[in-house]
Amino acid sequence: MVNASLNWASIWGLVLMALWVPALVVSLRRFDVSMDRGQPRESLQGLGLAWLLVTLAGRCIALPLVASILFFQGWRLDPILQFGVGLLVMGTLVEAIPAVRADHRALQQRSAEDAQQSSRQRALELRLRDRVWPWVFAHAVLPFAGIYYAITRRTITPLLWDAVARFVVLLITIGVAAMTAQLFPYNPESFVFGGLSEAETVNFWIGAAVNLVLMVANVFACLLPVRAAIRRTQADARRRLDAHV
Repeated sequence: MVNASLNWASIWGLVLMALWVPALVVSLRRFDVSMDRGQPRESLQGLGLAWLLVTLAGRCIALPLVASILFFQGWRLDPILQFGVGLLVMGTLVEAIPAVRADHRALQQRSAEDAQQSSRQRALELRLRDRVWPWVFAHAVLPFAGIYYAITRRTITPLLWDAVARFVVLLITIGVAAMTAQLFPYNPESFVFGGLSEAETVNFWIGAAVNLVLMVANVFACLLPVRAAIRRTQADARRRLDAHV
C-alpha cells in the first residue's frame, strides 16, 4: 500500500529529495566533464571509473529512491526507527553537502575557463568531444540526462529519438504482455494462497521471464537510436564548424 502522512520519516524523505536536485545537476556536469575526449584515459580506468559510477548511482538514482520510500512508507516505522533514520539522513547530509559543493566549485572554475567562447560554438565543440557510448547509457539509466544533453549541446535529436524509441517499445511491451497473459494463463489468487497446478506454475514462470525481458528492453530501448542520434549531431557539428572556419 502506498500512503503518505506527516511524520519524521516523511520529512527526512523531503529533505533528501531537496538534496537530490543540486546533487543531480552537479553529478551530470561532473559526468559531462569526465566523458570529454580531452580527459586522459587513465582517469576513466580502475578505481577512478568505479568511484565515478558509484557516485553517480548514489546521487542520481539511490537518493531519490530512498527519499520516495521514506516519504510514502515512512509512516510504517515506529518512533525509534524514525529517530534512527533521522540520524542516518543527517549523517548523509553532513557527508554529501561538502562533496557536492566541492564538485560545484571545481566545475565552476572549468566553466569560467570556457566562458570566452560563444554558447553556440561551445555546444558544437562539446558534441565533437563527447564519448558516445557513455552518453548512450546515461540516456538510458540516469534521470534527466537526455534533457541535460539537449540543453548543453543545443540539440533535441537524441532526446527525441530516445522518446520515440521508448514509446514504440512500450507499445510492443503492452501487446506482448497481453498476448503472454492469454497464452500462458494462471490464477493469481492460487499463486498468492498456494495451490497452483503444475501447468499454471510453468505458465507463471514463463510469464515472469517474458516480463523481465520486457522490463530490461524498456530500460535499454534507446541505446541504438540514441547512439545513431549522437553520431548524427556530431556530424552536424563538424559540418557547421568547418563552414564557420
